[in-house]
Amino acid sequence: MYDERQIQFENRGERLYGFLHLPIQPGPHPAIALLHGFGGNHIEPHALFPKAARAFAAAGVATLRFDFRGSGDSEGDFTNVTLTSERDDAHQALTFLASQPEIDGDRIGVGGLSLGGLIAACTAGADPRVRALFLWAAVAQLGELFQEGTTPERASEISTLGFTDLGGLQVGRGLVEEALSTDPVAALTGFAGPVLVAHGSGDETVPVEHAHRYNAALGDRAQLVILDGADHVFSSLAWEQELIDHTARFLESNL
Repeated sequence: MYDERQIQFENRGERLYGFLHLPIQPGPHPAIALLHGFGGNHIEPHALFPKAARAFAAAGVATLRFDFRGSGDSEGDFTNVTLTSERDDAHQALTFLASQPEIDGDRIGVGGLSLGGLIAACTAGADPRVRALFLWAAVAQLGELFQEGTTPERASEISTLGFTDLGGLQVGRGLVEEALSTDPVAALTGFAGPVLVAHGSGDETVPVEHAHRYNAALGDRAQLVILDGADHVFSSLAWEQELIDHTARFLESNL
């Protein structure tokens, strides 16, 4: 069982909205911030995030899932979203968690899906409060993915207009430029804690090679889980359950 609360916190004058899931037993509890992917939100496909948050809370780990500024229900304009702004939001989410009376501020972790995994890796490498990290289908090099999907027309649009239309999302020049210069694998040299790296072998959005890059860099700090045949968002009941079960055990052991 768990207690679920709708919450909000602020960053740079803009409100971020989400949910905090708490175990029903008395605290203080270990806790994690769960970071969504590019153009995603605090729910994610097939309600992966609510399912995971409720399972983690039932296992004794509080979970905050929220929308980055410019995404979902949170305030802000997606055109202004950058990797820096999302890292800033993640740090503020950890500050919010640590300020809650039900949370043990010395037992905090972070995890993310896809681009949220990249942000989680960068956050763990820079924020000493993070004790454990999990990466779900995490991007290891966003610049490569952007370059593969960028046509001359799109490059011209970014250059002249300062943004491009990517599936209905107005992606600003700042995000594209930071994608080329940000290395989340290198960022993890600043993190000494345990890491769960989970990826689907059938992921066509972020190839499974990205998981192997993280694993190779982390050495014995990493626990690598490759889900046979799973796609980018683990879209089957069996895949999502395996993912959630692995992650719940990892958090119970490391927070």
